[in-house]
Amino acid sequence: MVKTIDCKIIQNRQLNTKVFELTVSCSNTSWIKPGKFFNVKVPGFYLRRPMAVCDYSNKSFTFIYELVGEGTLALSKMQIGESLNILIDLGNYFIYKKQYGVPLLVSGGSGLGPIVCLAREFKKQKINFDFVAGFPTKANVAYIKEIKALCNSAYFCTDDGSYGEKGNVVQIINKHRLNNKYYYACGSTNMLKALSKNNKQGQLSLDERMGCGFGACMGCSIKTKNGNQRICKDGPIFYGEDLLW
Repeated sequence: MVKTIDCKIIQNRQLNTKVFELTVSCSNTSWIKPGKFFNVKVPGFYLRRPMAVCDYSNKSFTFIYELVGEGTLALSKMQIGESLNILIDLGNYFIYKKQYGVPLLVSGGSGLGPIVCLAREFKKQKINFDFVAGFPTKANVAYIKEIKALCNSAYFCTDDGSYGEKGNVVQIINKHRLNNKYYYACGSTNMLKALSKNNKQGQLSLDERMGCGFGACMGCSIKTKNGNQRICKDGPIFYGEDLLW
């Protein structure tokens, strides 16, 4: 059920030049499923910021965020013990499709959080999977050790070749003949468009600025085979074959 809660910051650490990892206390995490999101109220800013859970326990959850503006910059300066007001239990979540065999998890730099959360869930359920993670450059790379520990087959790439293989995630997927696998993906709109055009069989978590987060303002609508749908209310997870880019 959608509601607001106040959470104390347990940790707020920098992973690289642009990405931070923040953990908050939470007395009830039963609402969390990989792909669902929440909206954070950053003190001093009107609009909430949509975030996705990266990891969680019975008493806390963790998310990663990228410095993209004044709001996330202010968030990065918040200290342990400070409180965040969070609107929780938003959106839908990834659904495992066993009939398609070994799945492929795909993340762009900004979409790493929910995909790592899904990877952890698959690991718990003893579901084997492949993982492809793409970043702009070496300075943006994060969670490499965590990803390697979660799966047997992981591929990393950067646009400039400064870490891992050179190229984008679609190029790496085709290079290693992973393009026939059913996938679960999150990243930039351009990445998701290219991925769905390469292979329609998958689930994509769309990353979009949202006005409200629960379907009231229609500010994040997208064209689908089922008509215009709201990313925050009808998504953020959509099936590749349903999207009309």
